[in-house]
This record gives sequence, C-alpha cells and structure tokens, in this order.
Amino acid sequence: MCCRCCGVTQQKVWVFGIGTLMGVSGLLSVIWGPSFMDTLIMKQLPLTPTSKTFEKWEELPIPVYLHMYLWNWTNPQEVQANGVKPIFEQLGPYVYREERKKMDLEWHDNGTVTFNPRRIWYWEEEMSGGKQTDIITGPHLPSIAAAHSMKDSNIFLKVMFNQALNANGGALYTTHTASEWLFEGFYDEFLHYAMNLNNPLAPEILDDHFAWFLNRNGSKDFEGPFTVHTGVGDIKEMGEIKYWKGMNHTGWYEGECGRLNGSTTDLFVPDEPKEKALTIYIPDTCRIINLEYSGVSYEIEGIQGWKYEVTPNTFDNGQLNGNMKCYCPADRYPDDCPASGATSLAPCGDGAPMYLSADHFMYADESYANTITGFDPEYEKNNFYIIMERKMGVPLKVVANVMITLYMEQDAVIDILKGIPSFYAPLFTTSSQAQIDKALASELKLVLSLPSIARYMGVGLLCVGCILIAIGALLTWKRKWYGQAEADRLALRDNEVIESETEVVPRNE
Repeated sequence: MCCRCCGVTQQKVWVFGIGTLMGVSGLLSVIWGPSFMDTLIMKQLPLTPTSKTFEKWEELPIPVYLHMYLWNWTNPQEVQANGVKPIFEQLGPYVYREERKKMDLEWHDNGTVTFNPRRIWYWEEEMSGGKQTDIITGPHLPSIAAAHSMKDSNIFLKVMFNQALNANGGALYTTHTASEWLFEGFYDEFLHYAMNLNNPLAPEILDDHFAWFLNRNGSKDFEGPFTVHTGVGDIKEMGEIKYWKGMNHTGWYEGECGRLNGSTTDLFVPDEPKEKALTIYIPDTCRIINLEYSGVSYEIEGIQGWKYEVTPNTFDNGQLNGNMKCYCPADRYPDDCPASGATSLAPCGDGAPMYLSADHFMYADESYANTITGFDPEYEKNNFYIIMERKMGVPLKVVANVMITLYMEQDAVIDILKGIPSFYAPLFTTSSQAQIDKALASELKLVLSLPSIARYMGVGLLCVGCILIAIGALLTWKRKWYGQAEADRLALRDNEVIESETEVVPRNE
C-alpha cells in the first residue's frame, strides 16, 4: 500500500480494514488457536509408515543402558555343610548399551501393527562397576529347578532322581565369570543329561549351555511378535498391546492377571490424566506391571514430567489387594502362596521356584529379606519408576529395576539340599535405564509450545489490530491522514464556490 497512491478514504479503508481483520483473527486465535493446534498435533501422532512418530518408534533414538547386577554367594560350602545363614553380595553394575529396533513390520487394516522386537547389547566398560571376568558363585538353577519338580514325588522316584542328579553334574551352586552368567553361557553337564533324557514329563531342554540371556543378543524372535494399536481411528488406544504371540492372554495367570494390556514401554497413549497409572508389559516379567502416580513432578531437559513408580501393591498377590489374588491361584499352588511383595514365575518358568520382586525386596514382606544376609533396600537406588510427560505420552526418564530370586529349601532325600535352611537366593537384578536427550527434548518442547505459540500470536495480532484501529481513529480525529489538508482545502474551496453560485442566482419575481 502506497499512501501517495491512495486517497484519504482509501487509506481509511486499508487501515481500519487491516486492523479489524488482524484484531478478529487475533481474537479467534486466542480463543480457539490452542485447541486447534492440539487437535492438529493429535492428528499427527498416530503411528503410520510415514509419520514422525514412526521414525522414533521403529528404532529408539535415545540410548538405553542395561545395568545388570549379579549376586555372589560367599558362603555356599558353610550353608551346605552346616546350614548357616546364606550371605550374598551384589556385584556390578555390568552395563550394556542397548539398541532396539522393530523388525518384520506388518500393518493391519484394523489400526494395528505387528512386529518382532530386536535388542542388541554392547558392553560398556567405562560405565560398569565390574569386569566381565569377575568370578561369581550362584545357585545351580537347573539342579534346584529339577529338584523342586520332584518335591511331592514318592520316595522311590526321589531316590532315583537323587542318584541321577549326583551322577550327572547336579550341584547346589556353581561358579563362573560374569560374562558367562549373562550372555556368553557355559556348558552344563546336568543340562546336557536332561537334554538327552527321554522323559515326556520333564520340560524340553533345547541347549546344554546356560546363561541368563543365552541366545538373546541380536535375536528378533526370542521375545515373540507383538501386535499394538497404532492410534489410527482412536488415539486413546495408541500403543496398547492387543496380542502377544497371537494371544490376548498369557495363560500363566487367571482373569485380569493374565490379560494383556498396557504398553511395551515404547509407545504410550497421549493426553491422559496425570493421575492415571501406567501399565506396562515386559515378557521377562511374565506379567503386567502397574506404576502408580506419585504426585511428584520433575523437570528433565526443561520439560515437566510426573513420576510413576512401584508401590507395596505392585507385586502383591491378594494379601493387600483382593484384586491381585489371581497372581497366586489356589488350584495351582494351594500351599505355596508367597507373602506379599513377590510374584511367582513358576507358571512361565517351567515350574522353577523363581520369583519376581522389586530390587532388594523393597516393599515386600520382611520374611523374604530375613532369609539371607545381603538385602538392604534403598528407595532412590532400588526404585522402579518412569517420569512421564503426559501431554504427548513421552517417557522422559525410565529406571526399571526388578530382581529375580530362587526359593531354596531343604529336602531329606536329595543330597544337595539336605540340611540347608529355606531361603530366597537372589540371582540377578536387571535395571533398564534411559533418559531423553537434548535433541529429542528440543523437538518435544517445540511441539508442546505450539498451542502457546498460537495463543501468543493471537494476542500479538489482536494488539496490532487494535493499535491500527486506534491510529486510524486518532488520524481521523486530528485529520492527519496523508493528503488530508489538501483534501480539506479543496473541499472548502468547493463549498465556497457552491455558496457563491447560490447567492447570484436571481429570484423568480
């Protein structure tokens, strides 16, 4: 717009028109801009092959570190010979950088996608608190599990089993390096015997080597395929597990305790109430885990998140919360319902008397920790929690600590168990840890700021529009528009001419 090219009326049209347009646009932006931007963002979130969400979901863009702690049994000979109280010490952490990627993607018309999760672990020497060559003594799980399966057998069968166990490498404990316990594996004579034993009642043994993560590093098939909702069609189902290995129920626990739901921890439902608990499913835990809202907020990389953590109810089996009773079904374990604080892994572990709990039996009944020397729970160190930004459903920090223990008890017939006290032997603690990095945090902050940006832009437009209208009103009142003086002069001259012409017109006589 060029003021020299426009008359006063045109200038007024432009100024008042633009001012009104900017003012109205600004007012609408203030009122509806944030909600419009929220709607636009939510439409972009669902998982599709071309979405921004997909890029970060298919291959996790932030580093995840697996902190493994192994428990060294320091007095196994004394326990076996004299029945003294076992002593364990926690060693580590043995830290591995974890790379995650979704493999064999298959998209479905009902808004779901199926994939196989692949994890690759790389040893991080500088971050670790121990060496892979550390020598560690622990319970001989194959022997203990086999002995437990014979617990209620008749004396004849137990004597036969005891002879086979003693003749084929059965033992109360065994000693190996940290790397052998974790990934590398070690040959086990008793496993070799069991693998070649033609016994239809015994669980199938596929390998005569043993490690906690044997054959898992780099495998895309070990965990099995997941089917999750993409959020297409219903954003409130985004990330929800629909099937695992083609089933919507684990079959390990009855009712709700075995039903698959929640997230795999890679994708969460956005814009949920902050008071709502987080539900996650990790195959290694054989169950869903609910993390409760703590009411505590944290700021990580400039983003506010809320803390969700385990509580005394998390690993309860009905003693504190009646709804959790299905984690110890009476028809399977009529005489073996453990105290509150640990979940039996026997249903998904071929009957082995293993238990899942918070690290160091935090929040568990004291009867667990009292069986050995070595447990010393610390809230800050042993807690399992996620700090979650709920608007976008993005975890800002994850510290997932869980401990696996093995219940061991004496048996008068089986030699390796004669005279030992009953105790919960800690096998290992696993802690997956991750935190959002600066690059991803910057992207998230920008997205979270868009509704506010829309509001502030609206305020800016409204202010500019009001200023233009005010300036126009002032110029009109002061008659200071460009060319106004000349227009007024011409208008005055025209008026004078009209008046003079009116005066000289003769009256009709």
